Amino acid sequence: MLESAICFLPMMAMFFGVIDVCFALSIQSLFSAATRAGARWAVTYAGTYGGTTCTSQAVCIAKVVQDNAVGFLAGTKSNYVYVNYYIANNLATPIMTCNAGTCTAAASPALPYTYTANTVSGNTTGTTSVTISYANQPGNIVEVSIPAFPLLWMVPIKGYSAGSTVTDSAGHTGLGLTISAFADDVLGGLAAGTIIPPNP
Repeated sequence: MLESAICFLPMMAMFFGVIDVCFALSIQSLFSAATRAGARWAVTYAGTYGGTTCTSQAVCIAKVVQDNAVGFLAGTKSNYVYVNYYIANNLATPIMTCNAGTCTAAASPALPYTYTANTVSGNTTGTTSVTISYANQPGNIVEVSIPAFPLLWMVPIKGYSAGSTVTDSAGHTGLGLTISAFADDVLGGLAAGTIIPPNP
């Protein structure tokens, strides 16, 4: 009995620790797949999702991510989903960031934005002027992300228990550990007969 009492706590800590690590890895994999599904849906420029007309592209992208996250992003947790639009010559700063149904345009560079791009035609190289009028116009890059989803560990380890909080750079408060997932894709062509992309 004494040996069992001595071994019980370390054994249970190892048991729940294995479950915690497996759970964290499965959530990471699930969120990676969900953000990829959102990015794939974004490049189609579909106007409806699930039979509902999209008020904006980012709202429907977030809904796609929610539906592929098996309930972990249900309800108000959809605000953990971010949609960023980038222009081809600046992948460091998004030209627009969307979260919880609200999109915020970057102060710099501001739209419309014109830059010079290199061109290749056969053996001839040159440059051309490219004007970006919309954050989600074809050729831009869409990034669908879950930058910081808080995960609560079952094992009461100091710094990872319910009483400890960590705030990430996006302002989300988590309980010791946060899960992140990102997916990017290049926005393709608009639907036939369409010349203006939908509301981002």
